[in-house]
Amino acid sequence: MKKGFYRQFGKRMFDLAIAVPALIVLSPLLAITALLVRINLGSPVLFRQERPGRGGRLFWISKFRSMTDARDQQGNLLYDDKRLTSFGRFLRASSLDELPELWNVVTGEMSLVGPRPLKVRYLPMYSSRQARRHDVAPGITGWAQVNGRNSVAWEERFELDVWYVENMSLWLDLSILWKTLAAVFSRRGITAEGHVSMPDFEGNQKVVVIGAGGHGKVVLSTLQAANIVVDAIYDDDTKLWGTRILGVPVRGPIADLKTCRDRVSGVVGIGDARARQRLVESLPLDWLTVVHPRAIVHHSVAIGAGTVVFAGAILQPFVKIGQHVIVDTNVTIDCECEIGDFVLFGPGSHLLKTVQVADRSYLGTGCVILPSLQIDADVTVGAGVVVTQDLPAGCTIVSPVPRLLRHVEQHDTRKVA
Repeated sequence: MKKGFYRQFGKRMFDLAIAVPALIVLSPLLAITALLVRINLGSPVLFRQERPGRGGRLFWISKFRSMTDARDQQGNLLYDDKRLTSFGRFLRASSLDELPELWNVVTGEMSLVGPRPLKVRYLPMYSSRQARRHDVAPGITGWAQVNGRNSVAWEERFELDVWYVENMSLWLDLSILWKTLAAVFSRRGITAEGHVSMPDFEGNQKVVVIGAGGHGKVVLSTLQAANIVVDAIYDDDTKLWGTRILGVPVRGPIADLKTCRDRVSGVVGIGDARARQRLVESLPLDWLTVVHPRAIVHHSVAIGAGTVVFAGAILQPFVKIGQHVIVDTNVTIDCECEIGDFVLFGPGSHLLKTVQVADRSYLGTGCVILPSLQIDADVTVGAGVVVTQDLPAGCTIVSPVPRLLRHVEQHDTRKVA
């Protein structure tokens, strides 16, 4: 993927330069639309739903409500075509329902142009290529929208999204915005044939966790917290086969995945970096990137396939993390750090700004890496170590052996008879 000024900085400036004035200029239209929604459809005026953004991180998207709350006798919502009124159709056809998303653009959760943010439940269904649509911030409009809008089939739509990710530029964004206006006024591609909007994506990809040890359990809980349904766990410990961990069955040996005919995506939950790398290179899986909802990850952070970010982790602006990295609980990585592949961060480890860590290194619990240092490949840093200099490849650094600094004798206060 090309890296340049627009991708890293200019796109955000472009978004703010248009979205902020647009919110101000369109505020009367927003107010009128909100009033009409309240009159025609009732309360609430806004439809809010969690959607995955850049890196798969969840955010709340806001749109004007376009459907009623009509339900059947059992209290279940009716199908969309039964709840979409003529007024709602007008909102969708005119794209007025999308206007509140300008606020999502201002806050940095969305961009004016990018792949549309889809439902959370689709996350585990993507192939590794399709998942690249999350390499950039989602958009109010996108390349797929100006090439058929909702009438484009899912496979083609994902290919258009990935093409945009690979070719993003200022001129492309300007072209897409111009074509969006033309598509809105012509009302082309608003619905797919036989549907009031886009039919659900019904991918058949299964999700698995590899490894049922300590890391595997936390990886599993992170996937579940991110609303990703895990179908099975694979581990070579025969005693675990047939058992369940957090409600998920342990199916059998890891080697079974080599002959699986279904589309399978997953995460390796094994701490040893070399073992993790061997498995990744030998298994024909699509690798998921997973971020716990209680992790704090800036929208400018780039995260590679197969990487898992646990609860409480904090990733500051412009951090770059490679593939199949484990970022454990309460890890903090300061701005502009670059992390290689298969790195493992122990709980509570801290990297200060502009640190570089190469492949397969292990940073132990509570260690601290001072600014601008370089940690080469296959380095092991022990628990609690404060690293003050560059570390060469393959070295191990641990804290000094604890020694007794002071001992106060406890005198026997009992009286001698």
